[in-house]
Formats: sequence, structure tokens, C-alpha cells
Amino acid sequence: MTPPRDARPHAVLAEDGALLRGWVWEPAEPRGVVLIRTPYGAWRHGDTARAWVGRGYRCVIHDVRGRHSSDGEWRPYLAERSDGRAVVEQVRAESPGLPLVLSGGSYAAHTALEAARAVVVEALVLQVPALGLAETAWDENGRPQLRDRIGWWHQHGRGPRSLAPLSDEQLSARVRRASDVGVHRAADEWGWSSEVLSGWRRLWSAPAVDLDRAYGALLAPLLLIRGDHDFFFTHAGRLAAAWRGPVHLVDGPWGHRLAADIDDDDVRSRLRSAGGIGGVLDSWLAETGLPTRASALPASALPAPASGRSRRTRSAFEPETGRWRYERTA
Repeated sequence: MTPPRDARPHAVLAEDGALLRGWVWEPAEPRGVVLIRTPYGAWRHGDTARAWVGRGYRCVIHDVRGRHSSDGEWRPYLAERSDGRAVVEQVRAESPGLPLVLSGGSYAAHTALEAARAVVVEALVLQVPALGLAETAWDENGRPQLRDRIGWWHQHGRGPRSLAPLSDEQLSARVRRASDVGVHRAADEWGWSSEVLSGWRRLWSAPAVDLDRAYGALLAPLLLIRGDHDFFFTHAGRLAAAWRGPVHLVDGPWGHRLAADIDDDDVRSRLRSAGGIGGVLDSWLAETGLPTRASALPASALPAPASGRSRRTRSAFEPETGRWRYERTA
């Protein structure tokens, strides 16, 4: 790990005494706070932190329990609500009076959602969210996502630090074996520890997240970014449909890595010229009344607000025209 030179260490004591660690990036005069909790190495997200700092936010990025610099045992999808509450409460105490935004992509979107169940925040900004164990294990048609899950658990699910990914040949062989003999028997042959195998079994038996029960009481504004080619596309749509507060959905021709998944140079160029996903974020922050860049598009770039707290809007990037299409969906 190479510590970021423009950040300082940050630590929070969890309810059970585990020390949860990360980094904080500070603007000269913070106007808001954003919190991201990730299993992939908090220090790796310096570019994201600097983008938030440029918008006037104090940016706190933490390693989740059992990963990288944080104490405890790594058990994917099991400890994020209580740990998230502990971190949010301390961050609130450190920055009284400032609006707090929870953000993150993929697993980090899950951590944000779970923290929002435990504490009230001003807004959430989520990208390509992994809602829970079952939603990562099965696609919308009930088919097992063997390649993605075997690859993820090999690389990220087996200890405090990520391992090198399997080669395409190795991964294909494991997928074939799991298809032939079942996911549990196949995993018994891969040399995983009993703790990892326990988590693997839990993955395939977990129930789907009841979105109404889990998030039905949340009224914070939500910016939800998904991708036309992301394997969590349908699950993100379910979350948007279930959200009770204002939600702005962002769609475009990308996958799980967002714009990095666009292979067409012309489309990438058009997206940059149209302000990119960050431009939509800036407009949404302005429209929601949260701090953003002085150069942000005016709030009028988004659809006019509807009455009540259940306003639903959408931005869709059109690769053919290079323009954003804004619409009110409810």
C-alpha cells in the first residue's frame, strides 16, 4: 500500500471494538461531506476523492471490516449496517452542520445503502449497485452467474487483501467444473479455507433483498447510475422503482466500469463533450441543493421538479447524437 500524499489517516471504533480505518481528503473550506466504504482499498480511490474535494466536499474513504487497513473478519455483505452507522456518526460529529452524502459503486453502493438504513443522511450517489448476496449470485432470470462469482470470490472474497485474478483458462475450467458437479462440490476442490467455503455456501442460499422492507423508509434523494451492459442493470431498476424519496436514474451505453467500458472512441469522445457522468452529478447536486462545482450546469438542465417527495427523473446518454436526454418518469 502506498499512502496518498494528499490525505490523512482516519479511524473509527466499531461497536465491537474493531478499528475501522481509511483516509480523509480535505478542501480548504468544506461545504459538505461524502463517505465511501469499500473492500477494494481505500487508498486506491484518490481520484474519486479529489473529484469530490473539487466540489467542496470533505471526502472520507474507509476500508470495510476485515479488508486492507481495517480490523476484523471479512464476511461479505454481513456487517455493513452497524459498521456504517459507526463511521457515519463519527464523521457527522467531526463535521457538524455539513450535509452528508453516502456514495459508492458496486459493493460500496451496498455499504452506502446499509448505512442509510441506520442513520439519516442528506443524499445517496450510487453506481452499478450490488444489492446483496443473492443479487450477485443470480441474474434476473434465475441463472447462476458462475463466471462472475467464481472470479470475484477467488480474487476478493478470501482474506484482507485481493489476490491476482484467475487466468481466463483457469476461470473457464472452474466454471465448467461448477456446472458439472455443483458450486459447493467444485469449491471443495479449490483449496479454500473453511471460513471462505462457509461464505460461499451462504452466497448461494441467501434470499433476495426485500427492497420495500430494507429501504422503504428511506426518503433521501438518490442519484442512481447504472449501465446498459452492466450485469446489475435490472437490480438497479428494481431499487429505483422501490425508492420512496426522489430518485434520478442515469443510463448509458456502458458496463460495470462505467465509461471505462466504452470501447468506441467516438462514443467516449461524445460523452466527454456532453459533460460525462460527472456533469449529470453536478447538475443533480445543484438541483438537490447540495454543494457542487461553480461551473456546474444549472439546475434547469434536469427535469422540472414534480410535486411531493416521490419525484422520479431520468438522464439517458444517446451515443448516436452525443446528447443527454432528460425526462421526468413520475
